[in-house]
Amino acid sequence: MTKKVFYLYIFLFAIFLSAYILFLGAYPLLDIDETRYVSMASDMFADKNYMTLILNGEFFFEKPPLFFWLEILSFKLLGVSEFSARLPVVLISLLPLFLLISLSKKVKDDRFAFASGASLLTFLEYMIITKLAILDGVFASLVSASIFFYFYTFFCTEKYKKYFWILAYLFSGLAVLAKGIPGAILPFIVVFISSIVFKTYKETFKYLWAVVFFFLAILPWHIFMMINYGDYFFAEYIIKHHILRFLGSDIIHRNEPFSFYFIVLLWGLFPHIFVIIPKTIETFKQFFASKKFEFDYKKDDFSKFLALNFIAVLSILLFFSTSQAKLITYILPVYPFIAPLCAYIWLKYIDFGSKLTDKFLYAFSFLLVFCAVFSPLAGFFMDKTLYSSFFNVQLTAQIIFLIYALFGTFFLYKKDRFKLFISFLLFSSLLFGFLTVRIYQFNYTFGQNDLMKFASLAKENNLKIAAFGTGYKYSLLYYGDKREVLFLGKNEISKLHKALENQNYIVIVKNKFLKNIPLKTKIKGYKYSILEGSYVK
Repeated sequence: MTKKVFYLYIFLFAIFLSAYILFLGAYPLLDIDETRYVSMASDMFADKNYMTLILNGEFFFEKPPLFFWLEILSFKLLGVSEFSARLPVVLISLLPLFLLISLSKKVKDDRFAFASGASLLTFLEYMIITKLAILDGVFASLVSASIFFYFYTFFCTEKYKKYFWILAYLFSGLAVLAKGIPGAILPFIVVFISSIVFKTYKETFKYLWAVVFFFLAILPWHIFMMINYGDYFFAEYIIKHHILRFLGSDIIHRNEPFSFYFIVLLWGLFPHIFVIIPKTIETFKQFFASKKFEFDYKKDDFSKFLALNFIAVLSILLFFSTSQAKLITYILPVYPFIAPLCAYIWLKYIDFGSKLTDKFLYAFSFLLVFCAVFSPLAGFFMDKTLYSSFFNVQLTAQIIFLIYALFGTFFLYKKDRFKLFISFLLFSSLLFGFLTVRIYQFNYTFGQNDLMKFASLAKENNLKIAAFGTGYKYSLLYYGDKREVLFLGKNEISKLHKALENQNYIVIVKNKFLKNIPLKTKIKGYKYSILEGSYVK
């Protein structure tokens, strides 16, 4: 390894530390998913009941337990906190990163490996989701690891193939334990299509015996749950939250068009989208001019690797796009496979240039300057409370935007495209590393600050919590240190009055419902309030 390559990997490690680790515990858990899952994990940790998930006093058969086991391990080592809750998700994301870098180096060189790893670490959505204590980050890491282990079977000697097949099946099983059936379906689709494209189906059947490791991973917990909870578990876990969730959006009320995830990628790949789009346009121009794509996917290991990643990207996109229930976090497994394709595009641009890409990058710098100059106008459209919180976001973003615009434009003008790439990576890591905390703090002003404050009051006064019209805001569980919160719908007025009459309750209401309730508030918040009659000192 040369000194230059060593410094590049050190730079990659610095990106990981600054963007992923540095401020990991510097902001509260987010409603509703982080607070929900971490509350469940902390209860499981306290009860030492490691098999059955409980949420707000009821069985939670929506998800399998692997994420929660990782949380418990972190809590045992570091205690229960925001940092320890998020750390397992970040650390497990290193697995696909290392596999990606290793494979990229094996099929090409250190330069391509660095560009692939750097691209993955600086995709906007990947940076956001893999720093949250939710299941999607763990699932994405495990399912992409399974597929990368399968890729290894194309580039290793016959002696080691069986081990990579075993790992591919094993991590597919772990992905199922993290989020259910998609952990098996996604690798299956990639293996099926790749076996046809590269005519390796005989080898696929040869190592089918390795599926035993998949079942070794998934069966113990599922058998335990079926024995103990029988038809109820099967109906909730398999039928409702797997089959019906895929076939219809009524379960989670997220009906989006087929193109939904293609649109998500436009911002999820920020800022690299400003290099990917012009290359895509040029590729289609060449195709319409010559009526063929000039890419031989069987030419060498590097071409084969790019083709395998392209198959993985299409497989994941099409699978989740055909599902009727869509959430932006579902698409996370696609990013480790877009990363080497993005790296290929970047290195082509660095080596040969592109006038169209230059134009897009100049436009990107102009867009940043425009946002930095005119962002203060937001103060005219926000109330003072919100703008005082937004100001910290604005100031940090302005500084980072203007610094990149200055250096990025300079390197673009000088045609020093490698330094431009490095400045691009610095921009992303600084922006999403340092700005994340301020963005979330701004987000909390829209109501979660009220809930965390009121939950703390309930904890200090040893009171139960009733919440009217708030929806399921699990920050009340986590920050109130409660096992159960009485969540009331807007039509449950009688239960609201009973809670107010009970001296053991603090009653929280969403402000927009106050006009329909002939009761006074004791403490008024931005979005939520505590009703008069709540027993708070």
